[in-house]
Amino acid sequence: MFVDVEEALGRELHEVADGLTVPPMPSLPQEQPRSPRHWQPLLVAAAVVLILAGAVVVVASARGGREPQPTPPSPTRTESVERIPRSAPTVPYVLDQHLYVGGAQVPGTWWSVQSGDAGWLALRTDNTWWWGRDAEPMAIEARLDVPPVLSPDGKYVGEVLADNGRGTLSGFDTGFNGEGLGGVPIDLGDPQDGSTVRVRAVTDDGRVIAQGTNTAVLWLPLVDNSTVDLSETAPGQQVLANTPAGLIVNDGAAGAVDATVGEPYLAQLSDTGELTRIGPVPNHDDLLVSPGGTWLAWTPAGTTGGEITAIPTLRTQAVDGSRQATLSAPDGWAFRVRAWAWEDDDRLVSPVVRDGAERMARCSVRAARCVLVDSR
Repeated sequence: MFVDVEEALGRELHEVADGLTVPPMPSLPQEQPRSPRHWQPLLVAAAVVLILAGAVVVVASARGGREPQPTPPSPTRTESVERIPRSAPTVPYVLDQHLYVGGAQVPGTWWSVQSGDAGWLALRTDNTWWWGRDAEPMAIEARLDVPPVLSPDGKYVGEVLADNGRGTLSGFDTGFNGEGLGGVPIDLGDPQDGSTVRVRAVTDDGRVIAQGTNTAVLWLPLVDNSTVDLSETAPGQQVLANTPAGLIVNDGAAGAVDATVGEPYLAQLSDTGELTRIGPVPNHDDLLVSPGGTWLAWTPAGTTGGEITAIPTLRTQAVDGSRQATLSAPDGWAFRVRAWAWEDDDRLVSPVVRDGAERMARCSVRAARCVLVDSR
């Protein structure tokens, strides 16, 4: 016989429930109404803040798992003043007609000095020329009607020698006790018409350039002792000097011996006499390039002519023409004209004068500031 199990169980449960006796529910005590809970909005606000903070953490986690960083403080402007040494110059210099090399005074009285790492060349007050590698001077015995020239590194000297109206382009190496480079004949020109030939530049590899109004010669003493006629390979170009950044050449000023007129520029010169322009330089009375070929410092054209012996400022700029600045001599002092020299790729030194007194000053191009050097 078929029996519906689900229906039988349900019927038995109802029979048990009907047999149970349920006691009445006791009465509950009456309570006084409570005052409103004012802190509930604060809990809600706190919950909102926690939810937002959680959202920030979630977003930060979604962006690579990095924790949110605190807001950086506002930048504070701090200015550092570069310290410029006040010790004696590290390059040869002339002060009160005394020549100092390596901290030692060279005997005699002197007008000027030019130098490089390998040696120096200086003019005494008796108009004789001397050279050296340290504080021991060595005389140039030959007759010189025009100034000799030192290469930027101080290793080679070029000179025009005169003997009974005949000229010789010559030179020597300061690194080998003045060993000569030999010589080649050259036209001396005529001082009466301003065509005098003189050495214009000597390169660090021993090339010598001599030029006048009617003569322009490149001499290659360390190559094959040959010469190149620059009036044919570089017509109309006047070589004025050599620097660590290249030759200073003037275009459009035939016979010029300075860069106050024309269009001066830096250039490289090949052994075949071809000039390659590097870039322009300012018209100037005097211009020197730092040893690394980075900076140039100059006096603008027309500022040092006549009887002017001192000026209050020097102009500086990067060789490419950028980052121009003006260097002012220490308060009350002025730079002696054509007497300053680079120490390194940032600093230069110069005699400065005031009321008959003379001191040395050191200037930093990067700091655009000059200080007096401590007195000896």
